[in-house]
Amino acid sequence: MPKPAKRSNPVLLAKGMNIGSISAETDDDFLFECFVHNPAVETASRMQAPGMVLSGRTGSGKTAIIRHIERSGHPHVTIDPNEMSLSYVSNSDALRFLQAIGADLDLLFLALWKHVLCIEFIRLKYKVADEDGSRSIFGRLWDRFSADDRKKRSLKYLKEWEGKFWITMDQNIKEITEKYESKLQAEMGADIEKFKTRGQYEKQLSTEKKSELVARAKKIVNAEQLAELAGVIDMIADSSEGDLTKYFILIDKMDERWVDVSIRFHLTRALIESLKAFRKIRNLKILLALRTDILERVVQETGDLTFQREKFDEYFIRLLWEPGELKDVVQKRVRLLFRRQYTGGEVSFEDVFPYNVGRIDPFVYMLERTLLRPRDIIAFVNEALKLASGQYEVTSTQIREAEGAYSAGRRQALEQEWKTTFPTLPKVLDHLTKMRRTVISLEELSEREQIEDLALKIGTEKQIDFDPLHPLAVAAIESPNNISTFVRTIVEILYRVAAVGIKLSPTQRYSYSHIDQPYFAASSLPDDLKIRVHPMLLRALSLDPHDRQ
Repeated sequence: MPKPAKRSNPVLLAKGMNIGSISAETDDDFLFECFVHNPAVETASRMQAPGMVLSGRTGSGKTAIIRHIERSGHPHVTIDPNEMSLSYVSNSDALRFLQAIGADLDLLFLALWKHVLCIEFIRLKYKVADEDGSRSIFGRLWDRFSADDRKKRSLKYLKEWEGKFWITMDQNIKEITEKYESKLQAEMGADIEKFKTRGQYEKQLSTEKKSELVARAKKIVNAEQLAELAGVIDMIADSSEGDLTKYFILIDKMDERWVDVSIRFHLTRALIESLKAFRKIRNLKILLALRTDILERVVQETGDLTFQREKFDEYFIRLLWEPGELKDVVQKRVRLLFRRQYTGGEVSFEDVFPYNVGRIDPFVYMLERTLLRPRDIIAFVNEALKLASGQYEVTSTQIREAEGAYSAGRRQALEQEWKTTFPTLPKVLDHLTKMRRTVISLEELSEREQIEDLALKIGTEKQIDFDPLHPLAVAAIESPNNISTFVRTIVEILYRVAAVGIKLSPTQRYSYSHIDQPYFAASSLPDDLKIRVHPMLLRALSLDPHDRQ
């Protein structure tokens, strides 16, 4: 390790020194002053852009963009699903009964979100603070649209809520749910009561009885409410013409446990589907921050022909980072860190990290061990700074040492990120450790004794929620003919979570899901493929980084 001719960092690295938190919620010291305008920021801020769903992996900057817009000065409301009364929906006996007999609640959830978002925008735009203000706004809408016969149904709908535009969102949700509950009680109250008092009453019903109850429920939970709400959105859009003020409704924390898992992903899907209707309101931008793995679970749990991702592509803002943008993230934070302690001149990343790691530039070395996300590179730099406290510079040895703790943290974060979608991922990663190879062929991964051992570890335990590997592991235990599907699905999952890269043929380079195609179906994977464990995980999996076969 050649020593720089002259030390360029004049400041001693103190204990506890870091370039910020890896979580945007707790990163106020650095986030706003060091904010980097990724292209997604412009798309998220521009009213004319169709993108409404900020989609990215954990740590990619979704919450940072939400917080940036909150500070932009434009009127906004931020919705935290944890503060909504959606538990009231999941605990409703009437709705739980409908779900148990197989009734489709999607229309109800769609109507619920459209209603809530309409009321939130009215409250935001007109600054409604009390019942008098609420009635005044309804009066203005009535005066403007009552002469239009096409708007009468929608005005009638709003009439029911004319004094309630000011109430909180959780009250809104509770009231609209109670409205449906009372109608369902009137239609099938006796059956709902039996469902409450008798265990598994729905299983005692005949198919014909269930079909009859579902048909009766459809009369209540139907498309009529959606038609009324479409008219309400049209009225709001018309009344907003010429208003140059930009309004934002921001929705974050969808990855937290904000409602029971039995309806969580159906509610999330309904929210995504409801957003496009609000494109008619030209000065309103609704932004939903949604983790990639949550979207994947939505597709898994609600997968049917009506929810096709391609139809929603234009509404997604995919958060991707170029190496130069991530260098800006780190450079700005390093400069701010030292500016606060030293005013004699500017200190850069290169001043603090002057040594190559082998022959590789230190930033390039660190970046290669990330999934090109701000959180990853910030975490790696912080680990290195921690080891160099009491010195002026971070050495290459300290970077390699920091990599151990960083890699372990990234594995843990990866497992946590995909826990709800692929709950047996930790077992699969443990299996990679046993392979003791960085590069593995499909044939090697299919080696009978080892893959049967993995199948037993997954298949003999109780299935956790929705686990796509569990039934395949059981099938592989029952018959060797099923091992190929099991192994290919493992590769599909490892690639999707970015734990490995895939080489589809000897003439191609390795593809990684965070850079290239995000998904390969198991059925499309060729026999001669190879996988390479991502450098980020090598130390955590105790694999040799020099294994480059």
